[in-house]
Amino acid sequence: MFIKHLIIKETIPAENIIREIPFAKGMNFIVDAGKDQEKGNSVGKTTILKLIDICLGAKDRKFIYFDDETKQTNEKLKNYIIDNKINVELMVVDSFNEENSSEYILSVDLYPRGKRYINGIETNQNDYWQQLNVILFSNYANSPTFRQLINMFVRIDQRADNNKFLKFLDRTNEATYENIYSYLFELQDQEVSNCILDLRKEIADKDKEIKNFMSINNFKSIDSVDQKVNLLESTIDELNNQMNMLVSSRKFKENEEKISEIKIEYANYNNRIDELLFKRKKIKDILADAKQEIKNGIDEEVLRNLYNETQKAMGNLHKEFEDLVKFNDELMHNKIRYFNSQLEKIDKQTVGLEENKNRLFEKHKNVIMLIEENKIDQYTSLQNKLAEYNEELGSNKNIRSTYKHLESRRAKLVEKLEKTEGEAEVKKDSLSIFNKYFSQYSEKTNGEPFMLYKTEKGFPFGIDSVKRGLSTGTRKSIIAAFDLAYQQLAKDLKKKAPNFIVHDVIETIDQVALGAIINIVNSIECQYIVAVLKEKIKDNDLIEESNIKATLSENNRPFRN
Repeated sequence: MFIKHLIIKETIPAENIIREIPFAKGMNFIVDAGKDQEKGNSVGKTTILKLIDICLGAKDRKFIYFDDETKQTNEKLKNYIIDNKINVELMVVDSFNEENSSEYILSVDLYPRGKRYINGIETNQNDYWQQLNVILFSNYANSPTFRQLINMFVRIDQRADNNKFLKFLDRTNEATYENIYSYLFELQDQEVSNCILDLRKEIADKDKEIKNFMSINNFKSIDSVDQKVNLLESTIDELNNQMNMLVSSRKFKENEEKISEIKIEYANYNNRIDELLFKRKKIKDILADAKQEIKNGIDEEVLRNLYNETQKAMGNLHKEFEDLVKFNDELMHNKIRYFNSQLEKIDKQTVGLEENKNRLFEKHKNVIMLIEENKIDQYTSLQNKLAEYNEELGSNKNIRSTYKHLESRRAKLVEKLEKTEGEAEVKKDSLSIFNKYFSQYSEKTNGEPFMLYKTEKGFPFGIDSVKRGLSTGTRKSIIAAFDLAYQQLAKDLKKKAPNFIVHDVIETIDQVALGAIINIVNSIECQYIVAVLKEKIKDNDLIEESNIKATLSENNRPFRN
């Protein structure tokens, strides 16, 4: 599929085409007006490329007017897009020459919550991607996804310049990349490749599940759980031995309920006796104080003062002072007699309770003495500990069982993956075909041949001779050679894929590399769409005026505002 044109238009208050950019086979340049008018780095050249990417399913429409680096919003452009309901459409075609060529119009509203359309039919985002996967790749299985594939052909980042090479996607794991490259290079049957990807995802999910399970249950190694189970089992055996030394477990269990009832009754007797003994002590203290008062005698002077004050207050009293002394003496003796009688009652009750307690013990002596030296409390304590340890043992055994189940499931997935990979036929012919073109093209663009190779582990592919520290220009020209080589591979494999390459700014590519790219593009009849400063290409004899598809300036920006 080729890109035939890009149209930017207002839809409110009436439909009005702002800009139409036609494209053709070969080189397609988006340039500035030139240094004689104004600087060309800020006139919106990459905006045109972003619009192509948006029509091809990119989600981030806001970066048309929002600069992610400076976090600044072009409010004028934003309001214009919203107020006039700006829409952009991209036409893709099978061929520029055939009369019956298939045409598809991909249309996207640029304003917030705007819609997407294919041939005028509104389409939600997922359906939009799936249909494009069929239109541009004939990928009905939708694995890999459209956006995973198209990013190798449209190397545009909505946020910033794009220098990505083999890893052309954000936040994508190696298994997904292997599936993508397997599809693009037809390294193995795609159904098998998709199965391998699914298995790797399942294994990754299972690894995450196991990790979370270990974190929740607070262990770092299953061996620590095994050791804990062994230790708990050993401790439980020791507790059982201690209990058996105290009592015959069988006999105790047979009488356990009865012993519990006796213990409660026995404890009640003790509590009541303790209460009576406490009362007895209080009474003894009261009696001691009373007897001491009698022994010390009554303070008659205090009593006389009380008598006189009362007489003054109430007048003539019917009793003499001697009567008061006698009454006070009798009161003290009555107090002693009362508390002595209370003491006798308490002693009698205490004796009765003691006798009842002893009778209770004698009556159930055979049951209680199942335990040596009457160690009921010790046995009960061991019993409680045993219950706690058994509960802990059960919990850890459950953890171990669940962990082993998860590991077993993971092992089966790994086994299935290894079997599937072992049986999968890897086709290396396509890689050899690709490297034939890649080595030729990279030698022309970079002065030395490069090759793509399959790695044993880690990222699935590597580039031989690519070293760290390459300049952006060198990297850009290698990417161009790589993408052009793939165009040739797809033709040789008769594989349906986009016949266009969209790159952002190439100012860092030297003239030799640029000339090589132009010659290669013209020789293989693909589209190469790129933004570049006009100054970079103005003296290049290989570039014709027809190759320049849009010239932008400060007064002639993409939206002409």
